[in-house]
Amino acid sequence: MRLWLLLSCIFLYSGVAYAVTAEYSASANTLSGITMLSQSVSDYALSPVIGTTGVCSTWHKPFSNHETSIYGLHTAFPTSNFIIASGINYLNHPDYRWQDEYLSISINYSGFALGATQHLVYEKIAADSWYNWFNDFALRYAGDTYGSEIRYIGIGSDDAAWILSAQNKLSPSTTVCSSYTWRKNGNDCYAAASSIQIASPLLLQTSWQSDPARFGMGLKFLINKLELMYGIRSHPELNLTHSIDLGFRW
Repeated sequence: MRLWLLLSCIFLYSGVAYAVTAEYSASANTLSGITMLSQSVSDYALSPVIGTTGVCSTWHKPFSNHETSIYGLHTAFPTSNFIIASGINYLNHPDYRWQDEYLSISINYSGFALGATQHLVYEKIAADSWYNWFNDFALRYAGDTYGSEIRYIGIGSDDAAWILSAQNKLSPSTTVCSSYTWRKNGNDCYAAASSIQIASPLLLQTSWQSDPARFGMGLKFLINKLELMYGIRSHPELNLTHSIDLGFRW
């Protein structure tokens, strides 16, 4: 019964399919998975064209479930015009094991970024275990004021999805973004997010998505190259989800 409730909470009620589009970092949780506004290395698990380099560790508590935590370790480094990123997300629960290991590469030139990610997902329930492979592809353009991104994620799985995003920089301190998600199996979803630089060391980010209706909010503290972020996200039926990111840029 505990296991059924766990899987229901994470993979059904969350409104995101499987691990393919799940948001396990404070940045992704706060922004409802809108990666165009992300500045976190941890979000290479969602998109290969984040563009940030460094290292980041994450902690995620889905729906305040006291038995379940998801831990992550992520890194990205530049090589010429390329950025190579890798990482792992690991779900810790007494009855269920899940982990996603990924490797991504992207090329960045004159505001454009094109990238691909290979995921290896391992799952175990009791004595049964299995592996799944899937891929993500993304293309992004980011100008001084406007930007857009297209992602095709979960390729090779039943939960493949297309995600279209567009952003607008309203002022030097405020950027907004909207996205539309079409899923191979499941309902379409709309989302919107904002990123506001309140002060030099403090960034406020918020989001909303349509299916199910969820709101996210987070604060990121920037101290030189060190980053600390705490985010929460609501759900119409379940408790709040809490996330923390701790990272260092280079």
